[in-house]
Amino acid sequence: MRGRLFQSEEFGTSAQAAATVFFICPYDTSLQKVRFAIRRLLRAGYHVVAYETTTAVFTAADPTILPELIEQVREDIRTQIAKLSSAGVTEYGFFGSSLGSFILYNCVGDKVPELRWGVFNTGGNIARGVWNMASLRDLHLARGWSLPRLEEAWAGLQWPDFGRLEGCKFVFASSERDIIAPLANIEHYLEPMLRAGANVSVREVPAVSHRTAVIVGLWKGPQLIRLVRRPAPA
Repeated sequence: MRGRLFQSEEFGTSAQAAATVFFICPYDTSLQKVRFAIRRLLRAGYHVVAYETTTAVFTAADPTILPELIEQVREDIRTQIAKLSSAGVTEYGFFGSSLGSFILYNCVGDKVPELRWGVFNTGGNIARGVWNMASLRDLHLARGWSLPRLEEAWAGLQWPDFGRLEGCKFVFASSERDIIAPLANIEHYLEPMLRAGANVSVREVPAVSHRTAVIVGLWKGPQLIRLVRRPAPA
C-alpha cells in the first residue's frame, strides 16, 4: 500500500440546508490553480470538499497507481459523507475534471450511493487520453507499456460495475476540439450508466483544446450543476 496519493481541503461551512459537492481537480493541477472555480461554487451556495492528486499517477508509468488512487479517494469520500451526515447534511453531488472526472466515474453507483448527481467535466478512455499526451506516452513506452496493454490494465476502471443508478442524474461537458478526450467518444461510456438506470446528458462547451474545455467547464460549474441537481425537499 502506497502513502497518501491525494491532498484534500474543505471550503465553506457544511449545513443541513447546503449540498456538499465533492470536487476533484484535473491531472497535474493544484487546488490553488482552481480556486476560481471553487469560489464560484461557494457563491452558488455549495459546501465543497476538494481534492488534488499526485502527478505520479501517470508520470511514474506504473498502471497500478491509478486504481489505488481511486480507492483512496473513494474511501475518503465515504469517510467525509459519514462525518457530514452525522452533522445533518443530506445532499451530495460532485464535480470532476479530466482525471477527476474519471475518478468520480468510479465512485458513483453502489460504491458511493450517496452521490446522486454530478458533472463529468470531460470524459472518455483514460488509457487513450494518457497516450494522446506525448510526454506521458514516452514515459510509458520507456517502461515497456503499449496502448493495448495499458487499456487492458485499466479495463476494470474503464468499464466499472455501477450497480443501481436509478434516480441519479449526470452530465458530461466536453468539446469536439478536445483531442485528449473528444466529445464524440463520450457516448460509448454513457450506455453502461443508462443501462444502470441513470439520467445522463452531454453538453458541448466552446473550446479549442482539452485544457480550454476543462477551464470552460470549471467556469460553468454552477450552471452545469443546475442541469443535474434535484430540487431540495420542501
